[in-house]
Amino acid sequence: MRNLKSATMSAHESRDIYFKTLFADPYGLKNKKYDWGGENTFVYFSLLVYGIGIATLLALEANGVLPEINPNIYFAFIFAVFIELLGKVVFSWSIHRFKIKINYIRKLAIRPWRKLKIYVITLFFVIEGKDAVHIICMLFFMDQLKTIFTEWNVIRRRVPILAYAFVAWDRIEDRPYTLRYDMLEDILRFIVYLPFIIIFGKASIIIMIPNLINEFGDGLAEPVGIRFGRHKYRTRSLWYNGKFWNGDFQRSLEGSAMVYIISVVVLLMYSDLFTSTQLIISLIFLPIIMTVAEAFSPHTNDGPMLALTGCSFLWVTMNFT
Repeated sequence: MRNLKSATMSAHESRDIYFKTLFADPYGLKNKKYDWGGENTFVYFSLLVYGIGIATLLALEANGVLPEINPNIYFAFIFAVFIELLGKVVFSWSIHRFKIKINYIRKLAIRPWRKLKIYVITLFFVIEGKDAVHIICMLFFMDQLKTIFTEWNVIRRRVPILAYAFVAWDRIEDRPYTLRYDMLEDILRFIVYLPFIIIFGKASIIIMIPNLINEFGDGLAEPVGIRFGRHKYRTRSLWYNGKFWNGDFQRSLEGSAMVYIISVVVLLMYSDLFTSTQLIISLIFLPIIMTVAEAFSPHTNDGPMLALTGCSFLWVTMNFT
């Protein structure tokens, strides 16, 4: 298992190969083998769908069907985009200056930075009612458009600062599918979480616990696997090289163990919200279930799998034990 080879992950065979590959095409726009037509088609369709979604919400708001959205929410969103891009620029500079692998920066820097920006925003904006379902939907649609306008290859070719910032997120093995992977995972995760949010609210542990396991367990799994993983196993992507369920990606037992450990830690953090029976059942089964879900989920789509598995298990546990 230690010598498991992967054509998709070949850049990781050595540090020298990795940075030689990265610096030869840091923005991923020079490789003539990349088919950007698929991304362009995906973007055009997404622009139509999310544009209709935003227009529908605005029309319902204008006709009094939905409450008016606090303008501060839009200002806060714009500020959040600025903060995120600033972080990406700094982290991209770190990759070039200190030769840090994108995989480390993506999970250990940008993910925490995205969470930190939420707390920074609260220093400047007081926002009420942001957890209403129609506002959650509006912010999701806007966030997807933000992804398009900052990651789409057509725009990155014309705006150098966006191309530079994207280096911090654009793993070599994901190119040229990074944008599609991001947006597909986001929509699947949104579809999973939204019904639970509607029923239980964003602050429910049924939602918070799987979210934290995903953020920190999956967040540590990749860096640990890249740095310390010796027992590799294969996984595939939903879409790669023009085919469904394709690609030759790798995970490791050492990385997956992070999901198990973080699951236990998170459950213990919220132990006072469980009965003794619920806590014991959760400690026995949830870490195993979440670890298996992460291990068998498609590459870049473990988030939705962890959300569905975790929320469903906790809903059953909290209501039937």
